Amino acid sequence: MDNSEAQKKERGKEVKKRIIALSLVLAMSASLTFPVAAARKDEVQAEKAATESKLSAAESKADELESEKNALLGEIDSLDQSLVQTMAQIEILNGEISDKESAIEDTKQKLEDAQAEKDKQYASMKKRIQYLYENGGSNAWAQMILESGSITDMFDKAEYTEKMYQYDRDELQKMKDVVTEVTQLGEQLTQEKAELEDMKQAQEEQQSSLQTQMDQKKAEASDYETQIANVQAQAQEYKNLIEQQNAELKKIQEEEAKAAEEARKAAEKAAAEKAAKEKAAKEQAAAEAKAAEEKAAAESTKAEQTSTKSEDTTDNSDNNVSEDTTDNSSNSASEDTTDNSSNSASEDTTDNSNVSEDTSNDDASNDTTNDASNDTSDNDSNYSEDVSDDSSSTTDNSSSSTSSATGEAVVAYASQFIGNPYVYGGNSLTNGIDCSGFVQQVFAHFGYSLPRVSDAQAGAGRGISYSESRAGDIIVYSGHVAILTGDGGIVHASNSAPYPQGGIKYSSNALYRPYIAIRRIVE
Repeated sequence: MDNSEAQKKERGKEVKKRIIALSLVLAMSASLTFPVAAARKDEVQAEKAATESKLSAAESKADELESEKNALLGEIDSLDQSLVQTMAQIEILNGEISDKESAIEDTKQKLEDAQAEKDKQYASMKKRIQYLYENGGSNAWAQMILESGSITDMFDKAEYTEKMYQYDRDELQKMKDVVTEVTQLGEQLTQEKAELEDMKQAQEEQQSSLQTQMDQKKAEASDYETQIANVQAQAQEYKNLIEQQNAELKKIQEEEAKAAEEARKAAEKAAAEKAAKEKAAKEQAAAEAKAAEEKAAAESTKAEQTSTKSEDTTDNSDNNVSEDTTDNSSNSASEDTTDNSSNSASEDTTDNSNVSEDTSNDDASNDTTNDASNDTSDNDSNYSEDVSDDSSSTTDNSSSSTSSATGEAVVAYASQFIGNPYVYGGNSLTNGIDCSGFVQQVFAHFGYSLPRVSDAQAGAGRGISYSESRAGDIIVYSGHVAILTGDGGIVHASNSAPYPQGGIKYSSNALYRPYIAIRRIVE
């Protein structure tokens, strides 16, 4: 009986050892898979982070280049507008030059007609004088007196002769004045035409300069487009690489999840097999114990039959032994079963929690949160920059100047610079300045803020008619601006020709060309 129980215990231990060995094999196979997958996962995540950093840098570079290109395109648009305006000014000047040429031709014709009339008048006068001298000379007066019937008739004839002489002299002087006036008009028109041609030349030089600048800017813009295309292509490569890395990470995660699931199932299967074997061993042990009890009971009954004890005593002892044995065996079996089942359940639960831990790693939430916070901060900073720009522009526009200057003082100050050179785009009243800069800086001396270009100056101050104009008002032409001097003339930075044809000078005829507006700056 002792040997059989020892053998049963040995068999139970052997079964437990086999179950433990199988569990260790399964656990080792799972533990070998996880470290390899985890190492590759970390490597791919590091590569992805590096690629995302490169992608971010490439996208930032593309945005920077795009911003620079847009700024350049804005400059090109501005240059294009200036070029169009300059070309329009050249066309206007061509028309005005053509008008001046027509006026000069008309003046030449008038001069020829006046000269011819003068010559004709002079020839007639000469004939009359010649007739008087040829028909008596100094005796003509004596003859006229002797032939007169009365003193009244004599005075009438003398007065008539005097009037004839005076008429000839007046007509001759009148014709001389006409010739002088037409000659001066022709000279003025020729000078005005020359000034318009100088202005046209300055506009053509400006057109050439603007065209050169625009061509350079367009070449730079084309280069920016090439750079942007290269950076965008590089960024696309990074995106494709990130997609590949994401796919690999997804595959690793799927493999981890699959391995964890297989490990969990293997652990469950091993636990189930262990529980089944333990249950079978316990059932077998219980059956053997029961058989031993039955055998002991039979032997006890046989002994009782040969015993000299009373029947009651024998029965009680047998029942007590039987009950105790039964209770112990049943309690032992239930306790073992409970312990094993609780151990298996706890082990399975622990394994499953590990699996869930491995499969729950995901950086997407972190990336999304970071991106959201970055976007929010960027938007806030952009808003603050826009507000700052608006406030600064408001300050500039709100600035104004007051002055007690008079129009005569403006003209006197401007006239100090007559003879100084004209320079397109210049800002020096002494070393070189253009027409709008000249007007702007003259009025700035008295505290008035005017725009820089003539087109914008056409909206400065208050509009008036030419008949209302006085000294210190400005007159705006197409592409030109000047200061009225109050005597029908203007002081202005004319053109790039040397003084007195160009530069800062006084011109006597403010209406030498059509004007756009008359503006009063000093009230």
